[in-house]
Amino acid sequence: MPKLPPYAKNIPNNQEYIIICTGSEAWSRAQSISWMNEVVKTLLPLGDAINAYRWDFVYCKEVILFSNGTLETYDRLTELSRSLLKHGALKVLWCIPKFKRLMKFISKEATA
Repeated sequence: MPKLPPYAKNIPNNQEYIIICTGSEAWSRAQSISWMNEVVKTLLPLGDAINAYRWDFVYCKEVILFSNGTLETYDRLTELSRSLLKHGALKVLWCIPKFKRLMKFISKEATA
């Protein structure tokens, strides 16, 4: 059975948005108390299967993906974004400079 990703159980219910760290520096970014210190962050460990984790905690939340260090592939980030939307995220915003622009995926349900 899938488990919550690291640190997700510490995210308060009233946190308005979710930050998910990806890439080879995901652990250090998610643990950082000086970077984005106003929110509890979670991560997808580099190389872990997306479906190894429960993503239901993103329901009715906006999600921001960061990728630092060795980046996840575009296809894998797209797959993660689709999974998050499937689990009820309102939208998924990529904040990944390598892709030279912000990418936004919006749930059909959120726009209805």
